[in-house]
Formats: sequence, structure tokens, C-alpha cells
Amino acid sequence: MGMVSELRRRNVFRMAVLYAVAAWLIMQVAEVIIGLANLPEWIGPTILGVLAVGFPIALIFSWFYELTPEGISLEKDVKPGDSTTHVTGRRMDFIVISMLAAAVILFAYDKWWISPPPEKSIAVLAFENMSGDPEQEYFSDGISEELLNVLAQIPELTVISRSSAFSFKGQDISIRKVAKQLNVAHVLEGSVRKMGNRVRITAQLIEARSDSHVWSETYDRKLDDIFAIQDEISAAIVGALKEKLGLQVEAVPRVIAAANSEAHEAYLRGRYLMVQRTRAGIEGAVREFNIAIALDPDYALAHAELAIATLFLRDLTDSEATARATPHAERAMALDPTLAEAHAATGWLLWFQSNLNLEEILTHFRQAIQINPNYAIVYNWMAIFFNELGHYAEGFAAIETAVRLDPLSIPTRQNYIIQLTLRNRLEEADREIEKFASIAPGRAATLQNWRTSLGGEWANEVMGDLDDWRITPGQAHWRDGLSPQFAAIGLEKEALTISEPSPIVLRMLGRAGDAVALAEARLAEDPDSPWSRYDLGMPLAGAGDYVRARPILEERWQRSDGRISRYCCLFDAADAAALIAVYREAGEDGEVRELLAAMRDDVRRLREAGMIRSIQEFSVDYEEGLAAYLSGERESGLALIAKAVEDGFFILPNEAYLQVLYDDPGFAPIRESQEARQAREREKFLAVVCTDNPYADYWQPAEGTCERFAAASGK
Repeated sequence: MGMVSELRRRNVFRMAVLYAVAAWLIMQVAEVIIGLANLPEWIGPTILGVLAVGFPIALIFSWFYELTPEGISLEKDVKPGDSTTHVTGRRMDFIVISMLAAAVILFAYDKWWISPPPEKSIAVLAFENMSGDPEQEYFSDGISEELLNVLAQIPELTVISRSSAFSFKGQDISIRKVAKQLNVAHVLEGSVRKMGNRVRITAQLIEARSDSHVWSETYDRKLDDIFAIQDEISAAIVGALKEKLGLQVEAVPRVIAAANSEAHEAYLRGRYLMVQRTRAGIEGAVREFNIAIALDPDYALAHAELAIATLFLRDLTDSEATARATPHAERAMALDPTLAEAHAATGWLLWFQSNLNLEEILTHFRQAIQINPNYAIVYNWMAIFFNELGHYAEGFAAIETAVRLDPLSIPTRQNYIIQLTLRNRLEEADREIEKFASIAPGRAATLQNWRTSLGGEWANEVMGDLDDWRITPGQAHWRDGLSPQFAAIGLEKEALTISEPSPIVLRMLGRAGDAVALAEARLAEDPDSPWSRYDLGMPLAGAGDYVRARPILEERWQRSDGRISRYCCLFDAADAAALIAVYREAGEDGEVRELLAAMRDDVRRLREAGMIRSIQEFSVDYEEGLAAYLSGERESGLALIAKAVEDGFFILPNEAYLQVLYDDPGFAPIRESQEARQAREREKFLAVVCTDNPYADYWQPAEGTCERFAAASGK
């Protein structure tokens, strides 16, 4: 008892409690920082080790030293009965209570404010290739993906898509951290060793929060039994999950088998190449899927994937792509109408065929989702078509689901950030951009600068695309974005040379006649493509050729089923304004009223969905203002149009169907405002690239653009 009293008197117990609470808080903060900053995994254990070593040191320090008003003194130098120990004890009690309060707050925040992952959720990581041959990578990836696809068909289970789950391949990262980034409760990992005609597959199901094994097994079989092995593994995993999570699964989905292993391996090679989404990868995938079909003509999955891959080929016209893809999509549906990939391929093909019955397309996508509730890319496609139909709220819900299922997908995340911004949910968009930087730094730079371009700071968007080029020089997506951005700030040479010109860029530059010539040339190259014909309609209307524009615009209007949407591929507000000009010239007022009513209905749906933010290429204020102006409500219409331009919307400068607006004296200050912004943003950009160009290694302004700056500097 004497020793216990002495330990208490010297505040050793208090120090133990204080140190333990402080160490716990330090580890919690460290875990957050390590996750946010994407720091190496060894930092956490190192901090824990240092804290463990420090614990006995802290207790020894407390035994030998006291904190006095004069500072730290040896305990033997403090007089017996001195009140110092009591003061020190009270101070330590105060610190302990404060830290305990902080710990309680942090615990409550972690438990109730931070949403835990869905309990019925799983990520299937890429199985490690243990064959010693990098050429066998496709096989181990394929085994993992097929197991993922089986689990994805269980309605109650959330299964993260391949693109996100496989993004950790080759990284030294803990299961707990993977699960946190993917927001799942369980992780399946494993390895594959292929040796001649034999294969050994090891798989283990892990509960992420406790980092404990729920189930594990090793399978050593002949390669001829690969489908049976995968069925056996998936059945064991589902059984383990059923018992743990109470899943209601009557029959475990089965792996889709090929007639022979060679066809299956060709299919796996095709999938391995397809997901790379490069030109060479897609071309290689098409070759491998063709090989699989040659070996097994009734392989429905290979037919479906070949149809999808063909539609992604860049060197084909729309007509050529649809002609090649159609027989394979049809064959897949005929062989297996219960195959999710067959419905996905059919829906995507209908879009390429310019089947503007979008409800039919959505029917196939919905069927694919019903078969495979975790088919992330189809949710992404559905978001596009919901928006084309003007169902903006449903489109946003679909992209939210796609993000949940494929949280590390670059196009999905990018689309989600744009949708948040259009809804003026800017703080959420900023947080998503921060997360995006660790996934795709180039795209994140573009989005960040696009975000700062809101309000008409157009130069920021140009520099964002150039930053993307600098960070990801091997990708070409920045070219398409830079061309209209250069046009917006009035740099014509740069806009026309950075990439192949497009009709919309020429129209942004006020060159309506050249836009018509280009659209006609493209139609001549692909005369059977409905899209090429549709793309000619607006340039003709912009050039004032209403006779030729009318049948094209009317066809699009009729096929839109009387619906206007914000998205350009069906029938948007600009198309409506052009057709209104056509009808007014012909004196057909009834059709004009119908179009104006459709414009107002689109504005209503946009505002109900929260899409209120004006950006350079879209503004609900402009659409509402234009509808009001064309309805005869001049003052209110001009006020809304002026607000749209003030917020950064770009009005095309030389479109014949807008001439009535251009000629209105009330529009003059609006035009002047846009031209002043264009000049200001151009000067802002040139001041950067014409003095100390940070993009000089890969992009230079056109000849003559910087002459004025060179003269001013004396160079």
C-alpha cells in the first residue's frame, strides 16, 4: 500500500491516464492526416511505436520530477508537505478531463457524424499474379473481375466496380485504407498461380473495420475446371456473407462459361485491354473478342463486349461503327436475353444508330441494372439519357449511384463535380475536387480552374486545360476543351490550330458560313449518319439558310417528342430559338407558341432540379430570358439575359436566328459587357503566356499573338 500511495503522490497514475488519452488522440489525428495526404502506410505504425516507447519514459519522468512555480524540479528537492504536488495534480486532472472531453467528441464524431460504410458492401481487389509471367496478368485480373461480376448480381449487396477496386493494384496499402477510400465494409483479395494446365487460386474475405478474416480458402485445380472453380469460390463467399449479413440469396449467380478455355482466355485478354480505355487497348480488345467468337461462336458475353468495344473505336465513322457492332449486339441478345452486358450493348448501339426514342434505350439500361444492380457504367450512361430527356433530378440520382459504385472513376467523378456545380453546391464541389486530385491530378487541375472560372473568369479555364496537358501529356482530351476556350477569349488562331476545328468553335468566332462548310464536309464523309445531318441544322440556321435548316430542325423536334432539354444531342433551347425564327419568317405562329411553351417547361424542370448556376456554355437564366423575350416580354427577358452574361454565359455573336435580339437597343449594353469581358480575359491570359510562358515546353501562342508584349519588353 505504501508503494501505491507513493505512486499516487508522485502523480504517476495521473501521468499514465494522461499519456494514454493523449496517445489515443494523436493516433486518431494521425490516421486522418495519413488518409487525407495519402502518406505511406508505415507512418502509422511508426507513430504507434514511438508512443509505446515514450510511455515508460513518461512514467519514469513523473516519478523523479515535479512541476513547480519555478519550473521542473527533481522530486527529492521538493520539500515534504509542499503544496506543489497538489497543484501539479490539479493541473494534470484538468488536462486529463480536457483530453477526455476531446476524445469523447472525436469518438462521437466518428460514430455518428461520419457515416460508416454500408454493412452489406464489398470490394473485390485485383488478385495478385503469382505465375512469375507478366503476360499472365490478364488471367489473374479476369478471375477477379468474374468473381466481382457474380457478386454484383446480388441485389442486397453493394459491389464496387472494377475500375475503382483495381486502382490499388500493385500498391502497398492496407486493407483498412482501401476499404475507407472505397467506403465498403468487406474486401475480397487473393492470388492466382497458373502453371501449365493447372491453376491455384487463393481467396480471402476480410472484414475491413476489424481487419479480420471472415473466410479463406485455396483451390488447386486443372485449368479445364476454371468455371467450376470460380463458381465454387463465389458460392463460398456468398455463403459466408449470407451467414454474417443475413443476405437473402436463393441461388448463387453463376459465372458465364465459354465452350472452351481458349475462347475464355481470349475474352479475358480482351477485357484486360478494354478497361485501359486507350486507342491501342480498345483496338486490341476488338481483336481478342473476335478471336473468342471464332473459337466459340455462341459466346454471348464476347459478342456483347465486342459490340461495346467497336462503338468505342475512334477511327470509325458512326455509320461504320454501328454497322460492325449491330450483328454482335443482336447475336448477344438472341443467345442470352438475361445477360446484362447484352442489354447494355443494345442500349448503347441504339444511341449510336440515332434512335432518339430514348425511352427504349433506357428500357435496355434498366434491364441491365435489374440483372446486375451494381453495373456502374450503365448508371453513368443512364444519367446521360435522363438528362437528354430533361429528367434532371433522375439524372443526378443516377450519377450519385454511379459515384457510390465506382468512387475512383475519373469520368464519373468529373461528371458528378460538374453536376454539383450546376446546382450551385459549390462547397461540396470543392471538397470533391480535393479528393479528385489524388485520383487524376490533371483533370483535377482542369476542374479547379473551371471552378474558379465561374462568374466569367474565362482565362482560368484556359489555363486549367493547359495545366491538364502539362500534368498528363500523354492524353489528348485537353485539345477538345481548349479549342472553344480559346474561341471564348477571342484567340482565333489558337482556337483553330489546337485541334481539328468544329462547327461550334467557328460559330463562337462569328464565322457562320465557315461552320456550314465544315458541317457539310463532315456530312459528305459520313452521309448515312443521322448525327452528321443533325449537326448541319444549327450552322445553317446560324447562317440564315432557313430553307435548308427547317427540315433538319423539324426532324429533331419531332423525334424529341416535343421536349426541350439542356443537353445538346436531342433538342435544346438554341435549336428551339432557331426553329422559332424559321416559323416566324413563314408566319406559323401556332408552332412558335408550342416551342415557347416547351422552353418554359424546360426552365421549370431545370430550376426544380436545382440547376441554377450559369457557366460559359449554359445558363437557365439565359434560356428563361430568351423564352420571355421571344414571347414579347422584352424588359424581363433582357434583364434575365443580362444577368446570364454577367454571371459568365457566352452568347454566340453572329447567329441569324438571334438577329432580332442583336438589333434591340436594349441588347447593346449586354453585347458590350460580353466583349469587354472577352478582351479582359484575353489580356489576362496573354499577360501570362506572352511574358514567362509556364506552358512553353508543350504549347506556344500562335505567330503574331504576342507581338505587342514583345515590343513592350524590347525583345
